Amino acid sequence: MEPLSEQEHMSISGSSARHMVMRKLLRKQESTVMVLRNMVGPDDIDDDLEGEVTEECGKFGQVKRVIIYQERQGEEDDADVIVKIFVEFSEASEMNRAIQALNQRWFGGRKVSAEVYNQERFDSSDLSA
Repeated sequence: MEPLSEQEHMSISGSSARHMVMRKLLRKQESTVMVLRNMVGPDDIDDDLEGEVTEECGKFGQVKRVIIYQERQGEEDDADVIVKIFVEFSEASEMNRAIQALNQRWFGGRKVSAEVYNQERFDSSDLSA
């Protein structure tokens, strides 16, 4: 395996510069966002859903934001739509507790998938992954 200084065609000189790059790389991976998949279908979205998710996830920590995102799976008018629910917590540890509690749990006859979502994608409003 190539040393970090040779990867990505970047030049890093000095141990303090290497240390700074490594800290930055590690910090990027520390997400506070969880994505819930298969929790509800498009027909199950109502005015109460965001509040219900906020309340349920609030058991694990401070919820900063909930986004309910409907993603069309094709260009056709009748293409399937999947619903992803993004929950941003104040701390990564809170998000991890929520994932442990909610992943593979049954909700309304559906087996929920809960996993970490990339913080940079979320911060740039890229909810497509």
